[in-house]
Amino acid sequence: MVVNSFVLLSQTHIETYNASPQWISKKPISYDKYVGIGMAEKNSANNYQSEAKKNALFDLSSDIKIDISTNSVLHTVQNNNKFNESYNSLIKISNHDNIEGYRLVDTYENEKYYWVYYELDKKEYENVKIKNRKIAIDKAVSLINFSFADEKNGLFLPSLKKRIKAFSILLPYINEDIKLSSELKINTALDLSAIIQEQLQAITLANNVSSFEIIPYQINYKPLIFNVLINNKTILSDFPFIIKSNNDHVRIEEYASSNYQGSLAIQVKHAKANIQEVTFSLFPDIFTLMVNDSISNSSVNILKQFIQIPQLTIRSIIRPLSIFITSSEKNMTCPLVSKMIAPIVENKFRGSEVKLVETIEQSDFVIEIQSDTYKDLSSDILNKNYGVVLAGLHVTLLLRNKLTKEQIFKTEINDVYGYANTFEIAGLNTYSNSRLQTKLMESLFFLKRKIVVF
Repeated sequence: MVVNSFVLLSQTHIETYNASPQWISKKPISYDKYVGIGMAEKNSANNYQSEAKKNALFDLSSDIKIDISTNSVLHTVQNNNKFNESYNSLIKISNHDNIEGYRLVDTYENEKYYWVYYELDKKEYENVKIKNRKIAIDKAVSLINFSFADEKNGLFLPSLKKRIKAFSILLPYINEDIKLSSELKINTALDLSAIIQEQLQAITLANNVSSFEIIPYQINYKPLIFNVLINNKTILSDFPFIIKSNNDHVRIEEYASSNYQGSLAIQVKHAKANIQEVTFSLFPDIFTLMVNDSISNSSVNILKQFIQIPQLTIRSIIRPLSIFITSSEKNMTCPLVSKMIAPIVENKFRGSEVKLVETIEQSDFVIEIQSDTYKDLSSDILNKNYGVVLAGLHVTLLLRNKLTKEQIFKTEINDVYGYANTFEIAGLNTYSNSRLQTKLMESLFFLKRKIVVF
């Protein structure tokens, strides 16, 4: 390190003053060298020397003039600010990562800061760039040729991945006419992007039913399963998708992949019943597709500016829960002429989330009601002393899954009573006891929670 210094002498001390080099305050201009100056604050929180070097190389890369011709296609796309930001960011990162042959010229530091000065010979850089360009194009051409061989052999996924990888390699030369394949008439990276889009648009969904049904308010939802195909013929296995719902009242897992058999499952996490139809949109997820292929998100972002990601749709009906209610209500073992508990239960389950059906075959769940009255043990004493008899009521509520016959919920009501001059009237009075209404509402609340999960 070159340091200019002089010594000031005084009667009490000797002070040394280091003059900073001129390149710190004024960046050197060179006609045959690229120059990069980097600075970092000296503190214990970072490796200031490494930070200064990184900043210097970024400065060096920004000093390299990047020539991008603006043909009609690129000029049109450049009107999109998002494209400009992504592309410029990619070029800067690419330059920084690929700089070779730079050398350290000088360093300088004081108590607070550390500076570093690098330079790169322009001619040497151009030679390296030409060499790297040839290597990149040769590699891309090889990938493209292999991709068509894969396609011919019915290997859709390897073919697509090779083309996307080739596109990322060609990004620094995106607007150059580089004659990638005269036989296939692929002359630029833009030609390759058109082939990638055409390949993505070959993805289709096969659905054997007109629409799926979703039962709302469930703990666990049955997945919506369908097949992913290529041109409605060949299964497409192990392909990732992003899935969006068009309604916030239906929440789903937003990422899914087809399995080795080409089946894809949309997993519903929650669904409300206040809507009738929901549409799910599926988009090929090329980010996830290329995650293990050493391709940056910036490259994929650029590709997405040149292609239109196809949107596939699946429709589903949100239908209410279907409940069938069966009731056996007795008074002293004799069936009631008019049922008294069933109407209360039916009224509790009327609403948008539940539909009462007339046959058990139409139902998702079955509610079984069994009730009967009996002579209470205290009845004889009451009859002897007061001339009245006492009846008790026993009610059982049972909830079953119609399909599996599984018992989901069971509750019993016992402490409801009625009195009169005869057991028949006393039994009828148990059914009209307000305590029964209260007990039923409490039991039905817990029963409903078993099938309607809010």
